[in-house]
Amino acid sequence: MAKSVERIQAIRLRRSGKSIKEISKELHVSAGSVSIWTRDIVLTVRQRKFLQDRQIASGHKGRMMGMEANKKKKEIRIAIAKKEAEKKVKSLSKQELFWVGLGLYWGEGVKAASSSTAIVNSDPRVIKVMIRWFTECWDLHKTRLQPRVYISDLHRDREEEISRYWVKTLDLPRTQFRQMVFLDKGKKIYENRNVYYGVLTLRIEKGGDLKYKILACIDRIADVTKNVDVAQLVRAGVS
Repeated sequence: MAKSVERIQAIRLRRSGKSIKEISKELHVSAGSVSIWTRDIVLTVRQRKFLQDRQIASGHKGRMMGMEANKKKKEIRIAIAKKEAEKKVKSLSKQELFWVGLGLYWGEGVKAASSSTAIVNSDPRVIKVMIRWFTECWDLHKTRLQPRVYISDLHRDREEEISRYWVKTLDLPRTQFRQMVFLDKGKKIYENRNVYYGVLTLRIEKGGDLKYKILACIDRIADVTKNVDVAQLVRAGVS
């Protein structure tokens, strides 16, 4: 008898436009039973549209909740990584700064024999580290630093803003900056236009001898590491 009552209620609820899952939950019966009881009921176009829209909205909500959960997990991982970094890198000695700068120059510096001593990057943190490297590790006076910004012609209207940004960020007088270079890169519009400040080349005035010394250090590192036993380093705990 109970089944008959539940079946009648299921049919009534289905005709009102409710979904199989909703009816199953409301009547505390299996979705399979509800499906069998209401299989002959044809929903109106409006009812089907309503259920479909609600299903899409529910799916979107689920995706948003999943994204939020993943975001929080990512934030936790980043926080843990920062804590570990604080333990590993407590400070930077002059010797350690030397090796950091040498690695950056190896990767981002100008190495051609006929070119000036310079490093190129869009990350102001890299440029600031290299200013310290040149001045502290090579005893270069700041007046020999000659920064120059390269950026798409699309940013010409922001020239003053871009100049102020680099002058303030690098703490160098505007008079040391060479004229900004605007590049013809087509008409593509970038989403980060208002927070992009181009690529900066930090050139050293009369830095020919310095470049030979830097390149010699890089060559020496390449020589002393080419026969390194990687397996032995791993066993020693060096990765």
